Amino acid sequence: MKRIALFCGVILVAASIIFVGCKKEEYEATIDKFFKIDNATLIQQDMPAPNSDQQVVVNINGSVIPGGSSYVTLASENVAKKILIGLVGQTGYWEYIPRDSNRDYSYSFIMFIDQNIALPEGQTGFTVQVAIVDENGNISQIWNSDPVEIIENVGTGALQVSLSFDNAKDVDLHLIEPEYLDEEGEPASFYDRHIYYGHSWSANCGDLDLDSNAGCSIDNVNNENITYDDEIATIVPGTYKVYVDLWENCDPTIATNYVVTVFYGGTLIASRAGRFEVDAESTFNPISETYVEENDPFLTFTIGQGHKGNGNFQPRPMTQSAIEKEAVSRH
Repeated sequence: MKRIALFCGVILVAASIIFVGCKKEEYEATIDKFFKIDNATLIQQDMPAPNSDQQVVVNINGSVIPGGSSYVTLASENVAKKILIGLVGQTGYWEYIPRDSNRDYSYSFIMFIDQNIALPEGQTGFTVQVAIVDENGNISQIWNSDPVEIIENVGTGALQVSLSFDNAKDVDLHLIEPEYLDEEGEPASFYDRHIYYGHSWSANCGDLDLDSNAGCSIDNVNNENITYDDEIATIVPGTYKVYVDLWENCDPTIATNYVVTVFYGGTLIASRAGRFEVDAESTFNPISETYVEENDPFLTFTIGQGHKGNGNFQPRPMTQSAIEKEAVSRH
């Protein structure tokens, strides 16, 4: 009897080892290492297969920047109860529930791009997948984007303020730093605190390192970026003001959606989406401190504790397009 019990015990232990060894590993999504969707839920499963012939049409930027964003619009054949967003070659997907049932079947959502986004070796872009689930639970065909390019020659840094827009126009990003005393104890000038195409760096070494579609010289990047390098730049505490200007409406027949995002210390601390309607024109006077004082900014954010850099920054010369735009702004 003891031999039988011992034999059964050995069999039980062996079976337990086999069971543990064959246990299926838990599903771990990787899509969130590329981007997150505002107000969406990360689903730890593969994208469900289509079960209908419904089609969706999606407009998405062909370029993104680390720490940036992308305003995505979608048109479907039926009301979308859910929008599913996946990524070819990555696991998991995002499930976004529209805030209302839009009877013209048009929807939008915002992608927040990871600051550390990196493509697998050999890839030149990533392919976004989008589908909808309608009111009856039917899943549309999956729409696949063209490869979305990651613009890598931009900084993230201790502070990053970026702008993205969904079509090729000359949309400009402006950042006004808080008032502060300079090294001589004097109030820093408006000029020294203002970063934009005509003054691409501040006295604190904040740097506009990406300016897109300047003067309607179209590059289709559709992103702008201001970065404060961890080692070089100084970030003064206080409230920062962000302005967005449609400097030139390169195609006045279509509206333009845009998003501003702010990362500080690797964390997204502020974001806001806006829209320039059809036939919109520039009303912004970036040279005028009075204009900034009298008009509300598009977005504000507050830094409670500053960051001190070494100030070892070599500003780039103004581009010809920036010189030309600056000349027009001053007249």
